[in-house]
Amino acid sequence: MIKLMVVDDEHWIREGLKRTIDWSSHGIQFIGDAEDGCKALELIEAHVPEIIISDIKMPTMDGMDLMEEIKKRGIDTKVIFISGFSDFAYAQKAVKLGAFDYILKPVEEPILLEIIERCISEIKQKQELNSRLQELSGRIRESLPLARQKHLEMCLTRSLTEREMQSAWEALHINLDPKRLIVMAMVVHEWGNREMDESGCSLMRYALGNLVEEVLSQKGIRCLACPLQGNDFADIALIASLSEPDTSFGFENLYRYMESVIEDALQVLGVRISIGISGLRERTQLASSFREALTISMNYLVRGPGQVHTVPMDGSSAGYGSKPRPAEQLDYRMAACMGQLAADVLLTDHKADSLDSALSNRILHAMKLMDAGRLSELLDVQTGLLQELIQQTPAIAVRYEMNMHISILLSKWQELLQAKDQSKASTITHQRKLQLYRCSIGDWKAMIMDTFLIKDTHAPSIAHKRTIETALRYIHDNYHLGISLHNVAEKIYMNPSYFSRVFHEEVGETLSRYLIRIRITKAKELLEQTPLKVYEVADRVGYRDFRHFVKTFKEWEGMTPAQYRNYGA
Repeated sequence: MIKLMVVDDEHWIREGLKRTIDWSSHGIQFIGDAEDGCKALELIEAHVPEIIISDIKMPTMDGMDLMEEIKKRGIDTKVIFISGFSDFAYAQKAVKLGAFDYILKPVEEPILLEIIERCISEIKQKQELNSRLQELSGRIRESLPLARQKHLEMCLTRSLTEREMQSAWEALHINLDPKRLIVMAMVVHEWGNREMDESGCSLMRYALGNLVEEVLSQKGIRCLACPLQGNDFADIALIASLSEPDTSFGFENLYRYMESVIEDALQVLGVRISIGISGLRERTQLASSFREALTISMNYLVRGPGQVHTVPMDGSSAGYGSKPRPAEQLDYRMAACMGQLAADVLLTDHKADSLDSALSNRILHAMKLMDAGRLSELLDVQTGLLQELIQQTPAIAVRYEMNMHISILLSKWQELLQAKDQSKASTITHQRKLQLYRCSIGDWKAMIMDTFLIKDTHAPSIAHKRTIETALRYIHDNYHLGISLHNVAEKIYMNPSYFSRVFHEEVGETLSRYLIRIRITKAKELLEQTPLKVYEVADRVGYRDFRHFVKTFKEWEGMTPAQYRNYGA
């Protein structure tokens, strides 16, 4: 309700206004009255009324002084003056100074209520406007990250002038050093155990971006993540600014932090990623840096997923994953710096040997016949040719052609399913398609066979059980070596993502959790039965990072390893 008070030195006027009008029926709460301006101020400070009906002439503090004091204190209220005929000139002056209106004595109820209604209407209009402004302000705050992301995407794909970028960065609150920027391209190879649709994968990109921003923020590095929802080669772009005056030291630290990010993404989110890091440049060269980061990240095609890749020490195509060196010494004669990305993916004549139409047709024919043996032989041939090709051709160009081949397979596969009326039973999920577009050459054969061979879902899982038994033996023999899901899957010649699902179905928990259980159990034995130091125990059970071991042990057992040794379970 609208709050109202009356200020007048004549008691009968105050009482008359208070009692003769049914204020509540007009949506008004009568909060009190005062006999002069000084006493009125105490009431105003306590209740902040929206409307004040005040006499102009009063002892101690008159109406004009009261209105002036209200303005000084920043109180937003409407003042309606009551004046005698002799004070009419004062009333007119008061209106010019900001009073809402005035009424001549004696006060007539219809006239007063008409002014009150206008006053209420104006108050509600202002409240509605403020509400809309607050809503608009909230929407602007909510849309700011989206606007920032759209602008960063533009910076990464187009050449912009310094003037264009400066005004946009100021408006979007992009707080990065424009002279010392590094771009990182993050590629997601495995999305965890749970199947996700396009929306779920999009949310995971945001989660990964937030993870990197948080990790680097804790290390004093400013970074902004830009999820890439439709990029052919990467899932997230990260723009970071180095603060260390020693560029070499800054690169070393960033490399180490991103290795930690890869481990955290796998442990916390169950997601396997690779990261490519560009050299140091100014913001007007972000597009070049992004192309470089994309190209460098493609080293996973040979080295496999789960690694950080940087500019090679000698600027050649060898030395994948080598430590970075100072920016002023970097050799930028790599494919990423050739100008447009389209130019980067132009292949040499070698492409016909590995991904030509004849071999593709034979692969499609084997898929159509569900001939696993023949398909395996053809994919072995194709994998060997791809391994030869990548020694002579930029990795990003090989990735481009592999993705084109995957697109053809998906299209032909859909036609095959429609012909066999098996679309419901064998639909390829969005998540699996992404994994196909991001697999390494080493995983190429397993991914294609696992995706494009229709399986009898009712067949007995004896083969699965034997596979898991082999995997379990390998895990128990090698857990202390810091093995991961990828290592185990490679040992049993199975695609990591598919193996992860089979393991969970057969064992009842994820492989990462199973590994933790084994390692913590063995760690407890060593803490109880040996005098080994805690960091030695961590190393014995496969944890190379002592702090990660202590954190995991505490999460698992509810106490630190030292506490466990001192107090027992």
